[in-house]
Amino acid sequence: MRSLLVIAAMVALVSVSTVTATGRSIRPALRAFDGPRNPRDIDLNDLVPPAGRIDAVWYVPAGRTRPQVAVVWRYSDRRPVRGWSDPRRYVLTLWNPEEQTPGSARWVPHTLIRASPFALVGRAVRLADVTRDGHDDLLVTVMCSDCNHATAIVSLYATFGNTVRRILGSGLFGVAKGTGRDAVVHGRVISETAWGTRHGLVWFDEPRGGTSVCCPAYRLQTFMRWGAKGWRTVLRRRVRPAADHLVTTGYPLP
Repeated sequence: MRSLLVIAAMVALVSVSTVTATGRSIRPALRAFDGPRNPRDIDLNDLVPPAGRIDAVWYVPAGRTRPQVAVVWRYSDRRPVRGWSDPRRYVLTLWNPEEQTPGSARWVPHTLIRASPFALVGRAVRLADVTRDGHDDLLVTVMCSDCNHATAIVSLYATFGNTVRRILGSGLFGVAKGTGRDAVVHGRVISETAWGTRHGLVWFDEPRGGTSVCCPAYRLQTFMRWGAKGWRTVLRRRVRPAADHLVTTGYPLP
């Protein structure tokens, strides 16, 4: 598994809000564009709208298919969320080349994370081929900045032709205190849990038993394989916390 963070906050774009006639901000729109076939030759300003600011860029190798570009960018949303005063929202976009010619491509955006209230930091995006198609998939981890116990929202995205699908992570995590508008992240919510890949399998290493989540009686390791019918669990095992060496190879570190 590889984490190919190439650029972090290196592009100075103007960060302003997109505001409707009612004075409420909305997520700026992305549009497909014609550009060079080589993703490293793309002008990074084409990967975010004028109201966005780039935080990080990952270049996904072509493998047996086509190269891609994953971009984390942020914008400001002034619409109120009860109990959450930070207007920054974070977006993860995967750009896919379509209608390729020898010297150009039509780059089409696929929004994976729409408006996270939490920044995508550290090893937020990792690359590994878990669908075994010769092309890296995206393991996405969004850390909750206001939570204890290394709480995170995780998801896994795979590309099938010109379609990008979330194949793991069906939950929801929001920050609103009470009813009304919320800022949410979609994915599986984990705590004190590491996850990663090994030999084409996706694994989770999570606490079980004991008197508290930070002091488990044992850790449960679950290994899953993706196939034509979805996920299949191939192994579950209990490990003493002191003897757990797998957990240090994943992310986040409990």
